[in-house]
Amino acid sequence: MIHLSLFGIIGGVVLTTLGLIMGFVVFPPVIDMKVKESVQLLEDSDQYYRWEALPQALDFKVYFFNVTNVDEIQNGGKPRVAEVGPYIYSQYRRKHNVQFSDDKTTITYTQTQKYYFNAEASAPRKQNDKIILLNMVMNEHIRNNFDRSKIGGRLRDFQSILQRAETESTANLGFINGELNRVFNRPDSMFVKTTPKEFLFDGIPFCIKPVIGIAAIICKQIADAKSNTVTQFDDGSLKFALFNYKNNSHDGVFIVNTGYRDPLKTGKIEFWNGHSSLKNWLNNPGGSTSICNMINGTDASSFPPFRKRDEDLFIFSSDICRSVKLVYYKEGEYRNIPSFQYRTLFLNQIGQEYGNECFCINQIPKAIVQKNGCLFRGALDLTSCLNANIIATNPHFLGASPEYTSLIDGFEPDFRKHQILIDVEPHTGIPLRGGKRIQFNMFLRKVDSISLTKNLKTTLFPVVWIDEGIELNDEMVNLVNKSLINVLFYLDLVQWGSVVIGCLLGVSCTVWFLIKKKKLRSQSVEPIFMIK
Repeated sequence: MIHLSLFGIIGGVVLTTLGLIMGFVVFPPVIDMKVKESVQLLEDSDQYYRWEALPQALDFKVYFFNVTNVDEIQNGGKPRVAEVGPYIYSQYRRKHNVQFSDDKTTITYTQTQKYYFNAEASAPRKQNDKIILLNMVMNEHIRNNFDRSKIGGRLRDFQSILQRAETESTANLGFINGELNRVFNRPDSMFVKTTPKEFLFDGIPFCIKPVIGIAAIICKQIADAKSNTVTQFDDGSLKFALFNYKNNSHDGVFIVNTGYRDPLKTGKIEFWNGHSSLKNWLNNPGGSTSICNMINGTDASSFPPFRKRDEDLFIFSSDICRSVKLVYYKEGEYRNIPSFQYRTLFLNQIGQEYGNECFCINQIPKAIVQKNGCLFRGALDLTSCLNANIIATNPHFLGASPEYTSLIDGFEPDFRKHQILIDVEPHTGIPLRGGKRIQFNMFLRKVDSISLTKNLKTTLFPVVWIDEGIELNDEMVNLVNKSLINVLFYLDLVQWGSVVIGCLLGVSCTVWFLIKKKKLRSQSVEPIFMIK
C-alpha cells in the first residue's frame, strides 16, 4: 500500500510538471503558429476571403445638429442646436483590383463602399425627416486650383464664393448679392431646410437652370472645381451632397503588408496612392517627412496579432488624411471574448506642446486661432485634405477649448458616447467592437457687405458627426470562438487540469504516506520499506 502512495507522489509530480511544460513550453508556439496562419493575407485562404469582402456590414451612424434659432443667429444671437439621430446606414466594403507581389509580402487593392439606409435600426427616424443645417455649399471654400504638392507650404489662389466678395469694390457688392441669390435659390439665411437623404446622398440643388450672367460664371467655377461634394447634371444644374462621392467609390490605391514574413506587420499600410507618406501637412525644416505626414498603422478593419499591453495601435484614415494613435486603456470583454481596449482623443493633442505643430496649417482666414496660428484645443483644420475649410472635432466638442464650446448652446459631450474606443482580441488583432467617431464643422462669420452675413458672430459651427464602426455579429463571434477562444479554453483545461490533478494526487498520496508511516511506527512494526 505504501508503495502505491510513493508511485502516486511521483505520478503527481510528473503530471504537474507535464502540465506546466505543456502550458508554458509546448502550447504557446503551437498557438502562435496557428494564429500566424490564420491572420496572414494569403491568396485563397479563409482570411483572404474575409478580408476581400467584409463578412458583415459596418454601421455608419449619422447625427445632425439641427439649428433651432435661425432668426436669432441671423440677428447676431448665440446659436442653439439640437442633435437629431442616429440615421443608420449599412456600409458594405469590398476590395477590387487585388494584386499580390511576387514575394507575397504585399497586396495592392482599391476598396469600394456602398451605403444602404437601415430603416429598422433608424426607426422612428426616417430619411425624409425635416432638418435645418448650416448651408455648407454657400459657406464652403470651393476647391479651385488646389495643388497638394505645394502644401507644407502654400495653397494657390483658394477662396470661397463669399470670401471672394470681400475683394470686390463696394459698388459691385450689391450686384454680387443679387447674383448669389440666383446661384443659391434666393436664400433667406445661411441655413438650409433639407432632409438626411438629400443632404447626405441625393443632393441639395443649386445653380438651377437657366442661370445667366455673372451667376452662370460662378456656377461654372463651382463645377470646374470638381469638388467631391458637388455633382453636375446634363443641363448644367448642380447639387451638393456631403457623402455621395463615398457611395460606390473608392478612396485610393492601397498597398498593405500581408504578414507573410512578419505577422506583426499584417495589414500595415505601406503605400497610399503610390506614396509612403503624405503631402497634406507641413514637413520638417529642410523638407524631411514630418510626423504629421507619416502613414502608420492599418485601416482599422484588422490589426496585427500578439498585442501587448504597453503597445499602442495606429489607424490611418484617408477621410482626414492622417494617422491616429490609439492608446491601451484596459482589459475588456465583448460577448465573453477577452479583449484589450484602446482609446484616443487625438484631436485634443495637437500643437507645439505635443510635437505635432505640423498640423497647424492655418489656412482659414479670420478663424478663431491661437497667436501661433494653431487652432485651439480639440480642432483640426482639414482644408489641405478635403479642399474645403472644414474643421474636425470630437462629437459635441468633447474636450475642446472654451473658445469654441462657449459659442454654441446644445452640446452634451459624453466620454462613453463620443470618444473613440475599440475592443481588440489580443491574440489575433481582430476588432470586436468600436469605431471611428468624428464631427465636421465650419467657421461661420460675417463677410463684409454680404447681407446674409452682416450680423453674424464668428463661430465654429457644427454640422454633423459620424460614428462608423462595428460590433461582431453572431456568425463572427462563433467563428472567433471556434477558431481561437474554444481552443485556448481546452488547452488551458488540459494544462491546468494536469497541474491541479497532479497536485491533488501528489498531496493526497503524500498525506496518505505520512499517515501510514506514523501508524506503522506507533505499532512498532517492521521497517516500512521491508518487503515480506
